Amino acid sequence: MPFLKRGLLLVLLTFVSTQLFAQGYKTLADRVPVHVAADQIEVTAIFSYTCPYCYQLEPQLLAWSDKQTADVQVVHLPAAFNAQWEHLARGYYIMDALNITDKAHMAMFDAIHRDNTNLGSQRALNQFFERFGIKAEDTERLYRSFGVESRLRQDTARLRGYRVTGVPALVVDGRYVIDGNSAGSLPNMLKVADQLIEKIRASR
Repeated sequence: MPFLKRGLLLVLLTFVSTQLFAQGYKTLADRVPVHVAADQIEVTAIFSYTCPYCYQLEPQLLAWSDKQTADVQVVHLPAAFNAQWEHLARGYYIMDALNITDKAHMAMFDAIHRDNTNLGSQRALNQFFERFGIKAEDTERLYRSFGVESRLRQDTARLRGYRVTGVPALVVDGRYVIDGNSAGSLPNMLKVADQLIEKIRASR
């Protein structure tokens, strides 16, 4: 291949790669149904409690969420990619069912990453929730309850639709997927989400 053509090809490939990276997100071919009103924008935060990058992102995400206007709804989705992650996902659904997510969600992250607490057993999970005045029998009852099982099935189906294989990830409006690789960094994930929210608003 002549030098000029090789150089032109390299420039074109570099341009395409830069554009893809700068975009910061992937667009799903099939939009996953959202669970918000038609005039709202859903941002789904996919995470696992054992993921150190999720732990780093979560305080930034919570602060970012607090600044959003009423048309943006941030929801969390614990990824149950294996048995251990499913166990901790049930912990998230339990705190949600008990309306203590505001207190217990970040506390569970802290217990695992800051305090090196192993929450991998039912007993450990019981002890964790006892901090919030929840009896062990209530934690165990909710762990296998119909409500928790239903949410686990629904979220697993949503994960398949999002085609997400790693965490943390954000899904905006059921169609735009952002992760650390596409955005370039954890803080950039939120910046890309801001851009997508504005894009969606402008299209309505």
